[in-house]
Amino acid sequence: MENEWKMDLDIPDIGSLITLLSAALSAAIMGVGNVLYVVIMVTTAYEAKGKEFLLSLINPQANLTFEAQFVLVVGTLLIISAIFFFITMLVSIYETYAVSKKERGGRMIIVFVCFALSLLVLILALFYTMSFRYFIY
Repeated sequence: MENEWKMDLDIPDIGSLITLLSAALSAAIMGVGNVLYVVIMVTTAYEAKGKEFLLSLINPQANLTFEAQFVLVVGTLLIISAIFFFITMLVSIYETYAVSKKERGGRMIIVFVCFALSLLVLILALFYTMSFRYFIY
């Protein structure tokens, strides 16, 4: 008689779902932004320097100019950051699935550590871009 007002709503943790989905969406947007920035950077350098510039990027024995070194180093760091963002997105989607099926609670710390690591690599790439441009050149 004491449990007649007790209701069992079979719904997952809505707060965890919203948090994990927003982390996945923002990681996906930032990863795509990194990739597009690298594409724009390579395309702009190709338009400004010509076909020889693009061939020097591909050739491992080429004597690289400052622009080619800049594109290679910064582009590589941005692609690594994009890979970390995409890994964060996949982990967040996996944790969202686990929360929605109520198998276990979402492990938010894993998602946030992956996201922080991705942001750290992105900040490293941006600092290297500024230092490479203003102090080395």
